[in-house]
Formats: sequence, structure tokens, C-alpha cells
Amino acid sequence: MKKVVYLLAVLAAIIGLASCNQTNQNEPTSHVPKDKVYQNKVFKDVVVTESGDKIIVTGKAQVFEGVFQYALYDGEKVLIENHYQTDGAPAWGEFEISFEKKLVATNDSKLELFVFSAKDGSKENTLEIPIPKP
Repeated sequence: MKKVVYLLAVLAAIIGLASCNQTNQNEPTSHVPKDKVYQNKVFKDVVVTESGDKIIVTGKAQVFEGVFQYALYDGEKVLIENHYQTDGAPAWGEFEISFEKKLVATNDSKLELFVFSAKDGSKENTLEIPIPKP
């Protein structure tokens, strides 16, 4: 009798799990690919989106005194160069950088997020994000 009860319990669990994993065939499925997420040691959850005539880059940074730099390039040409202030380390401060779509004229554009070294002023922890022509 114990074996029968055990067998019924196992079968009920299997049927329950199988029904949880089924998808409704009448629901539409999305063919939109998930956003590419960029990260390195000091930047994470970095995503590029478009909204109207803007390109928006959002993410989190864990940087000394909450300051990092960014530069938008078209090939070797610097289009924008600036800094961003967010929460200081050890916190992961959120950021949002936006710029006009019309600045991106070729598929050779990229955004660099980086910090300047306190030791020698060189770029450190550079995160390169390709920005395709809209």
C-alpha cells in the first residue's frame, strides 16, 4: 500500500511539473532580441536604447568618488567627450547618457566609458560599446 501511495505522489508531482512547463500555443511570441548588456569591472548592466531622436545609454558604475568619463567616437573622430557624476564606490551608481541620433553617421561609431588613473592619468577600465547607425 505504501508503494502505491508513493507511486501516486511521484506521478502527481511529475504531472504538476509538466503542466507548469507548458506554454499556451495561442499566446504570441516575441521575436524581438533581448538588449545586449555590456559590462566590465567597474561598469555593469549597460544597455543602449533608442527613444525618438535620441540614443540613450543606461547602466551602473562603481567608480572612485562617483565620477567617470565618456567619449563618443565616429571612427577616430571624437564627437562628444564629457564626464558623469553618480554615486561613489562602493555603491553602484546609476547613470543615463543620451545624445542625438544624427551624430551617429556611420557604423564605425562607439561610446567609451572609462576612468582616469589617479596614478598617471591614463584611461582605465574602458568599456567600448558599439553604436550602430540608426
